[in-house]
Amino acid sequence: MRSELKKLSFKIASKAILNSAKTEVNSSCFFIGYQPKLPDNAKKLRKF
Repeated sequence: MRSELKKLSFKIASKAILNSAKTEVNSSCFFIGYQPKLPDNAKKLRKF
């Protein structure tokens, strides 16, 4: 019974870690995708 519970908790934990890793990658890719627009915004701010 205990080994089954350990396996189940390990599965749940690994799934949670995998999902969080996926969201981290997606958010970093999203940020990198928008980075080229940052210099233009910085130039606009400097004009003011």
